[in-house]
Amino acid sequence: MSGLPIRKLYIDTKFKTADSASNSDFKFQLPRSAFMPLGSMFVIDEVNIPYSWNTVEKDINDKLYVGWVSSGGGSTYNMLTLPSKRYTGTELASQMQTLLNAIGGGSSSWTVSYDYVVNNITISSANPFLKILTDADLKISSAFTDEFRQNPKSINEILQIEGFSLSGFYNNAGYPFTTGFLNLLNYQDLYITSASMGSFDSQGPRGESTIIRKVSVNTAWGFSIIDKIGDVKSDGMSCSKLSLSTIDFQLRDVKGRIVPLHGANLSFVVKFSVE
Repeated sequence: MSGLPIRKLYIDTKFKTADSASNSDFKFQLPRSAFMPLGSMFVIDEVNIPYSWNTVEKDINDKLYVGWVSSGGGSTYNMLTLPSKRYTGTELASQMQTLLNAIGGGSSSWTVSYDYVVNNITISSANPFLKILTDADLKISSAFTDEFRQNPKSINEILQIEGFSLSGFYNNAGYPFTTGFLNLLNYQDLYITSASMGSFDSQGPRGESTIIRKVSVNTAWGFSIIDKIGDVKSDGMSCSKLSLSTIDFQLRDVKGRIVPLHGANLSFVVKFSVE
């Protein structure tokens, strides 16, 4: 370890800088600058992330987009907003039914049910017909503004529906709409990113080079995700010739969105080595 100005850097959001945005998007100030010598490597280890986010989060995945055809034959499109909270399958089905039956001014009547055996939701109605719009639908729909077409903030990843087109997919009592296998976790994998320390040693699913650690969600809500990694030299990333002073960190999902922790603190250790 000769020549390393620092071997371990213990990060805890309790000690983030005052100008940090949140416990998921923060900066950490070193007491003094550390210049990493040639051949330096690092790894993020001993990760502790509290599972404190909701199934549905405001302005992240709280929108449900529907198209429906009334008994008179007219097509109507609506954007429904679900309250931000943790949901069971039954609670999600009940909330969707409440929102759907409110959009027709009393003329619509949908039944939304949850099947715990196969973990999906079914929406049925004798009249009117209904379509849940996928994110792909929204990109070609003129019923919503560009803001929501480009960033729909939909619950479709929870419902796990994809691959439909706008035409011909309204559903009646004989052909009820069925979601995929519900993803009530919301996030399956988390990504710790840093523009200060990220490099071309890695490439994320969207082509980004700032990911420095992937963490799988392997515990239940209310508990901490504890994740450890192996040897720095075999799993490490280059920080050769970097000058570290104020380091930024973010906790993101696979789409690059900041994961809300609602005030809960995360921690991890940055371990350094040199070739």
